[in-house]
Amino acid sequence: MSAKEFFELFTYTANWNLPLNLLFIGIAVIYLLLVGPMRHRFAGAEPVKESQKFFFLMGLIVYYFTLGSPLDLLAHELFSMHMLQMSLLYIVLPPLLLLGVPAWMFRPLIKIRWIRAIGRFFTRPLIILFVFNGLLSLYHFPYIFDAIMNSMLLHFVSHAILMFTALCMWWPIIAPVPELDRVKPLMKLAYIFANGILLTPACALIIFADHVLFDAYAKMSELAPVMNPIDDQQLGGIIMKIVQEVVYITAIGFVFVRWLREQRAKDKQELEAYFKQKNIPTPQE
Repeated sequence: MSAKEFFELFTYTANWNLPLNLLFIGIAVIYLLLVGPMRHRFAGAEPVKESQKFFFLMGLIVYYFTLGSPLDLLAHELFSMHMLQMSLLYIVLPPLLLLGVPAWMFRPLIKIRWIRAIGRFFTRPLIILFVFNGLLSLYHFPYIFDAIMNSMLLHFVSHAILMFTALCMWWPIIAPVPELDRVKPLMKLAYIFANGILLTPACALIIFADHVLFDAYAKMSELAPVMNPIDDQQLGGIIMKIVQEVVYITAIGFVFVRWLREQRAKDKQELEAYFKQKNIPTPQE
């Protein structure tokens, strides 16, 4: 198969999951109704910024592209496409969803005792740092990986667990509920940096292995016969590492910019309080 034929897989409507497409369109419509005309029905529902809507809808697009496009088919044939799928699902998607869901949607869930207890435990930075990266690395141990690929049940359970831990891993960084944002900006930066380091050994093992690690991808794919399994495997490790680095660098920028805005707002409040205390007219901007 040529490169042209490979990319033409994405142009055939039969290769796209229509029922899943309709499901995600339905979720998008419900979301826009809840944050739009139906928002007044929820107590304490602040207006939702356009940027939040953009992030959530982008998250749905990424989610659908990952599971409903020909990428899902290719992920069963090429390890590199599997790693792209994993990177999108557990590194790119979670922050988009957390940025897109307003705090007033989370608050009713947080009030439920058992959800609050589970969330409090799994969003502790030091715990979820090792849990998420440990599970994602463990997933790619050859024996475990091949067992998961050969069982629909294990495949579903493992992906559900990884999605939950990925959302928990991103929670301390995004902090979608302001009153629960207990991690200082400097610690968030260190936390992101640590996440980048902990996944490096697994990526390095995949990139520098001199033999095929996974039986599921040991044979040359008929979809891309120009790429042998070793090259495909190495490309997969490179893809995950590149996606991880790009997203984490973006997250560092996000935390830093938010930190500057909060510090400026704090300085402004302190200055206004000082002027008020001294009966000095507040300078007009």
